[in-house]
This record gives sequence, C-alpha cells and structure tokens, in this order.
Amino acid sequence: MRLKALRESRGFTPERLASALKISTGRLQDLEEGRERITADLMRPLSRVLNAAPADFFDGFSVTAQGVVRLTEDDARAADEEARLTRDFALIRDEDARQLILALVSSYAAFGDLAKA
Repeated sequence: MRLKALRESRGFTPERLASALKISTGRLQDLEEGRERITADLMRPLSRVLNAAPADFFDGFSVTAQGVVRLTEDDARAADEEARLTRDFALIRDEDARQLILALVSSYAAFGDLAKA
C-alpha cells in the first residue's frame, strides 16, 4: 500500500512507473498489493524514480536528520500531504501565483491557530 501511495503522490500512473522501472504493470500491481516483496535490486530504481528514501516505502517510517524514525499516523499523513503539495506546486508556472500561494501558506501557518480560538 505504501508503494501505491508514493506513486500516486508523485503523480505517476501505474503504466508510467512500470515503464520507468522496466517492469510489467502486472508486476507493479503485485508489488503494490503486497503479493510480491520489493527486492533490494528494485529498491534503488524505485527510490530514484520516485525521489524517495528506502524507508519511505515502509508504512510508518521516514528518513530524518536523526536517521530512520517511526512516524505517528498523523506524521505519515503529513509527509504524504507534503509530497503532494511539493509535486503540485512545482507544476505552477505563474511566478505571481506561486508567490501568492507561499504568502497564504506562511500566513496561515503563523496565524492559523489564532483562528481556532
């Protein structure tokens, strides 16, 4: 399930990822559904293509400055959301729009908790 979530968060279709890895879509589906384990030989190209650390493929783990750490459910969800935001933000070509989005996110981060009070 983690592989599928990473693939989707990076904007890959099953066909596109399978092609990049030079494997069949059927094999990719087996990997995503846990019928086949990810081998060490496949981990390197998966990490490269999806721009992910090996620990990212295992639910509940991530690589931080402190090394590999177990994530809480909220942290794992936030990491997936961050990956989606990063991917989608990179697709915005209008510099003015990008700056407005950054200002909105920064403002909400600074004052969002005040709005709940």
